[in-house]
Amino acid sequence: MDNQMRILGTLLFAVVIFLTGCKSTKETSPSTESPALLTFKQEKVSKQEFERVYQKNNGGKEEAANHTPAQYQEYLDLYINFKRKVFEAESKGLDTTQAFKSEFASYRKQLAQPYLTAREVEEQLVKEAFERSQYVVKASHLLIQVKEDAAPADTLAAFQKIMAFRDTIMNQGKSFAEMATQYSDDPSAKQNAGNLGYFSAFDMVYPFESGAFSTPVGEVSQPVRTSFGYHLIKVDDKRKSGGTKRAAHIIVRIGDRYSAKDTTQAERRIQEIYGKLANQDFAEVAAQFSDDPNTAPKGGDLGSSRLLPEMEQVKLTLNEGEYSKPFNTRFGWHILKVTEVEASSSFEEARPTLKRKVERDSRSQISRAALIERIKKENEYQLEEANFNAFVATLNANYPRGSWAPEAKDSAVAKLPLFRLGSDYEVSVQDFIDNYLGTRSRSPRMSAEEAARTNLNRFVERKLLQYEEDRLPEKNPEFRYLLKEYRDGILLFTLMEEMVWRKAVEDTTGLEAFYNSNKDQFTANRMVDVEEYSSSDELAIKKVGQLLGLNASRQEIDSLLNQESSLRVTVRMQNYEEGKSDLPASLFDQPIGHVGEIMQTGKFFRIFQVKEKFPAGIKPFEKAKSEVITKYQDYLEKTWLSELETKYPVEVNQEVFQQLFK
Repeated sequence: MDNQMRILGTLLFAVVIFLTGCKSTKETSPSTESPALLTFKQEKVSKQEFERVYQKNNGGKEEAANHTPAQYQEYLDLYINFKRKVFEAESKGLDTTQAFKSEFASYRKQLAQPYLTAREVEEQLVKEAFERSQYVVKASHLLIQVKEDAAPADTLAAFQKIMAFRDTIMNQGKSFAEMATQYSDDPSAKQNAGNLGYFSAFDMVYPFESGAFSTPVGEVSQPVRTSFGYHLIKVDDKRKSGGTKRAAHIIVRIGDRYSAKDTTQAERRIQEIYGKLANQDFAEVAAQFSDDPNTAPKGGDLGSSRLLPEMEQVKLTLNEGEYSKPFNTRFGWHILKVTEVEASSSFEEARPTLKRKVERDSRSQISRAALIERIKKENEYQLEEANFNAFVATLNANYPRGSWAPEAKDSAVAKLPLFRLGSDYEVSVQDFIDNYLGTRSRSPRMSAEEAARTNLNRFVERKLLQYEEDRLPEKNPEFRYLLKEYRDGILLFTLMEEMVWRKAVEDTTGLEAFYNSNKDQFTANRMVDVEEYSSSDELAIKKVGQLLGLNASRQEIDSLLNQESSLRVTVRMQNYEEGKSDLPASLFDQPIGHVGEIMQTGKFFRIFQVKEKFPAGIKPFEKAKSEVITKYQDYLEKTWLSELETKYPVEVNQEVFQQLFK
């Protein structure tokens, strides 16, 4: 199935999800917690199960409890039809095809991810992120680069080096800015002395952010390890954020390609522009004079993301609607305006967004590590250290380089168990070897033992997460229900496509026969086909009218107008029905070839040329085709449901029905 149909399938889930969520149709025993409401030959649906599905899609339990029996019955009828369609999909074996299995496995993997976290740890991280987002920190840093997979000796050397720099700053009176300028491995430190300006939660990698927020103002942190290396962080200021600020700017750049050739000219020009702002709109001035080709057409808009440190510092001092005096950065002279301030949200309002950010951010590894430890504890994880050491003894210097291969003489080692979970799950050394040969992890700076230990930790984590994922349906009812919803949604989409949607489009004979038998359903007032030209430029549309008057073709008009960037014109064939469009009624009386008056709709100007006319009455098949397909689909589904009703009868326990939500 192509991408377009996959997208349609995804949209379908949003429509049919309210009909899903019952216990697997492969299970025949009803819930033991409540009596059966529905009894099919294939399965029973309990009162509790129907109530769960109903309240989930009808505003929750409290609101559902206030609904009428008629509302329950309407939903029950839909639910019964849904169940019959799923039974039919299963009877056709649609749940056993490779296409279904692959698609379902993909969805299952996606659905499992939010459950593969330590929820209590994740909640703490979300709260921490919210608290930090209420503040901005101004900090400088000094970086000593060292790779994440550096050899221990290199890592130690980098640590000792940065500790020596910290001692120089703290005990020998050297300024942080001077040390950062001279010794930092961050190239920008040569210009900014390590100054990073103001930032908040999620603006920096998590370890750096934590180092900055945990260091008091005016002090220098202990070394902070990130993927870039070791940092010293000096916190210069910390203050309330005041909300999210959206900014715009005007910039005057310096160079041969710009109006200002040197600093003196640039400063004079920015002052002239600044003077214009007293009487002109900022966006208009930015569009006319700013040297930033990306933002000038948008009135200088920079969005709400972080800017250069110097610009961030200026932005922090401005309220909504205020603009700064001209200031200089290494990119040129700026005037900055705060165009909008979004007030800080409450924790409950911000929580969904923060949760998504935490899941994507490096801090998610903290939650993941806590989950791994929990899985180990719950399942009595046991590493066979002696067997791992026996494996390490078979390695050589090629292992860290990714070019090692096991030797036949070591096959006995490969058969040994590597780790166990409880008494029924065992992973062998051979499994670990196979994983290595598949991924070829490279860590050339490490010894063979160090590289093997690193690969072991990754391997164990991956296997434990898969172990947990495989058992999620047993452990988590919420996930089990959600998984069932997607399973049935995929089956329903596949079956509906086969029996209704695609059939209505591809069965041209049946479609025309349906039209011929139901022509009275496809009537219309007078209609016209027109060639419609539209543009936001009124002069362009006037020029179109002149060209149409000279009998110019559509191709000639398009060629003449659209070669001029200022005269963009869109042309398309349109069908309009009298009384159901904004066209004047007089246009429907005009002969073919007539060119109508220019019409303005919002910011656009339109002109029409009549190409074909149709009298009031029954629409021709081609004009009614989309409507015919829709009604033919309804007809096919209704006929099909009658067949399914006979094939999958159901008994409704009326006594149980009367007790819904009681």
